[in-house]
Amino acid sequence: MSQAMSRRQSVLLGLAVLAALALGGFGLARIADKQGLWAESVEVAAGFPDAHDLTPGTPVRIRGVEAGQVVAIEYPDHDGPGAEVTVRMKLDSRYAARMYADASATIHGSGVFGSKVIAIQPGTPVAGPLASGRLKGIKPFDIADAVAELRDTAGEVKKLAADVKATSTEARGLIRDVRESDGTFAKLVKDDELYRDLKGLATDAQSLVKRTNKAVGTVESEMANLKGFVSDGRDTLRSVKQSTDAVAKLPVIRSYVSDANALLIRPAHTRDRRVYNAGDLFHAASARMSESGHEHLSKVAEWLNGPHSDKAEVVVVAYSDPNDPDQTSASALEMTRKQSEAVVEFLKGHGVHKLGWITRRKMTPLGMGMNPSPVVEKESLPASNLQVLLFTP
Repeated sequence: MSQAMSRRQSVLLGLAVLAALALGGFGLARIADKQGLWAESVEVAAGFPDAHDLTPGTPVRIRGVEAGQVVAIEYPDHDGPGAEVTVRMKLDSRYAARMYADASATIHGSGVFGSKVIAIQPGTPVAGPLASGRLKGIKPFDIADAVAELRDTAGEVKKLAADVKATSTEARGLIRDVRESDGTFAKLVKDDELYRDLKGLATDAQSLVKRTNKAVGTVESEMANLKGFVSDGRDTLRSVKQSTDAVAKLPVIRSYVSDANALLIRPAHTRDRRVYNAGDLFHAASARMSESGHEHLSKVAEWLNGPHSDKAEVVVVAYSDPNDPDQTSASALEMTRKQSEAVVEFLKGHGVHKLGWITRRKMTPLGMGMNPSPVVEKESLPASNLQVLLFTP
């Protein structure tokens, strides 16, 4: 038989509930304030040749100060020269008056795991206010481009040195012909004044040849150093990749890193799947699900909600046609990632991830873009397809 609470106990319980609600409200208010939900904001945009893995929510900083975040990324309306990805950013309104017409934005890597941040240089007051709301996007430094430019410069210098060498060789041949000739050339050589002129010319030519040989030696030395630099850079990149692979396998880290091979190749599991043409699930060239897609995936939800092992995991992987002329590798990767995420959200909406009141089934979205499947496919699949795989240990 339960015992009724005393008046004091009721008051203490009520105070505890009010304190919990107050702390929760304070926490929500702090989160909203950090996200800038209560602050007035302005929207600006910048164009970049490549989105470089930017996503909505990426931080935006002005002179290193947190000032806003990315709200949208728009694919260019054409793929010709000068095509740019438009990145839209929402900034705190207090920074609007400090943005000028020559302001620029650059994408930087931040942190150990390569997260991105947009750094804005506000410009100078003499350029006038930023009226258009669009910043100049500056391409991030790329070591491959720098090496290519150095290689082209070294080639031009070497070609110039070769031309100078050829000129000096012709001058030496001309002097030899004059000395060996017994006709008019021989008479001209006997002229003392002409001899002095030719001697001065020969001296100048020899000096030029020496300087040229020295320049060629310097260029060849620099080329050797450049080759060593490139070799060291490749070794460093290989070392970084090995270190990254090792870090990705750490227990705490591996849950945040999607390894396509580890997700799709599971020798210790049985695999069952459903495969669909991407065109049967989504509107053309988008991650927006169609009516037929809802019908197909409702059947998949019934299948997954059937009797299965509690330890079974679901992987939703999407592939794009590698011969699609309307897609680049970057856009295809982003498209398939969004498609797989949309399907996972749909299936979760049908309770596929629920195994009980508390336990949940692991469901992982994976976008492969134009990359091939790491698994040998023995059946013919659509070029652009989406697969729902169930792995049971």
